[in-house]
Amino acid sequence: MQKQVEIPRFRSILYRSAWLYNAITRRLYNQDTKFLTIALLIGKGPKTVLDMPCGTGYLMRFLHPAIEYEGVDLNHRFLKRIRNKELKKRNINLKKIILHQKDIFDFDNYQGEKKDVIIICDVLHHIYPKHIDLINIAKKISHKVIICEPYAVKPKEISAQDKILKMVIFFGKYLPKNIFKMVDFFFLDNDGINSYQRRSQWNHNKKSLRQLFEDLGFNKIYTLFDEYIGIWEQ
Repeated sequence: MQKQVEIPRFRSILYRSAWLYNAITRRLYNQDTKFLTIALLIGKGPKTVLDMPCGTGYLMRFLHPAIEYEGVDLNHRFLKRIRNKELKKRNINLKKIILHQKDIFDFDNYQGEKKDVIIICDVLHHIYPKHIDLINIAKKISHKVIICEPYAVKPKEISAQDKILKMVIFFGKYLPKNIFKMVDFFFLDNDGINSYQRRSQWNHNKKSLRQLFEDLGFNKIYTLFDEYIGIWEQ
């Protein structure tokens, strides 16, 4: 399959600071419960786990020590925080940790033995319309794929657990599209890779996202807050 490498462009402030990203997402969602649940579904080691993309490496806090972890992400700031803060401050001692700064769509680099588990967390709505490509390659190079994806990604759908962010989201519902696009570009979901035009075409709701999981062969689907966790096994 031909490479589909994207060159990062300007990133919003949310994706330029790993500390801010963690702070905001923890106020929006119950991150500890989510990643603990994913870790329990992965199970105890020894296992090889590929996290694509790994973001700020939050999942590693909950993994069994015998697991060999490989994280892939294009955001060098996120990877830097993992190396300088996450691994040292959290005393994460997994059997093996490998971090790569590369495009998750650089399929030619996925060689060698199959991974036991691949994690694809909170990314499908970011990579539309290439989400099917990523899932299909993950199924080819692993024995088990775990996807965690919110069915609420637009302001009018999100129910934040933090009161301040609830107010911000409430007013965001009424912003004109051109103003919201600017806010997204400078402050919100602009990861520097997929444009707002493409990301805004992601229109899955609770029913259609579950149907997508089923169509792709994920026969175990769990609801966690406003997200689905789907499991495919070979």
